[in-house]
Amino acid sequence: MLKREKESSPEKRRIEDQVGSEESILATDTTFKGTINGIPSLRIGGSFEGDITIGRLVWVEKTGKIKGKVKAKMIIIEGELEGDIVSAEHVELRNSGKITGNINTEKLAMAEGSYFEGNIHMPEGKSKPITFVEKRTNEGETPPSTEEKA
Repeated sequence: MLKREKESSPEKRRIEDQVGSEESILATDTTFKGTINGIPSLRIGGSFEGDITIGRLVWVEKTGKIKGKVKAKMIIIEGELEGDIVSAEHVELRNSGKITGNINTEKLAMAEGSYFEGNIHMPEGKSKPITFVEKRTNEGETPPSTEEKA
């Protein structure tokens, strides 16, 4: 696994912007079996079988697949997870994401087009699951500018 330094931004609205300066990567076309514990953030583009316990973020990219239990503060699923999310503060299931297993989290966001089969447990008094549509642009169309005009 590689560690990659990321530039930090003062404004951290998206989950992926909150990973900090260190991130370990399991690259596409890489297979790993075992247990991963304790590294700050982990991005998975390959296949992993086993249990994961991470301090900040587990991000399963579109090409990523996990078979096992995941425990992390924040979890983004764009690929596949076959197993349980045993504990998380925030889980985001994006439109290409697929979870077959149970989710135990305080906050849950599921994009239209995502797939989920299992049970959801959210502590009483916490927010309810929300759905969202990821931002899209038509082919050849430039997204609207967010810059202020002088």
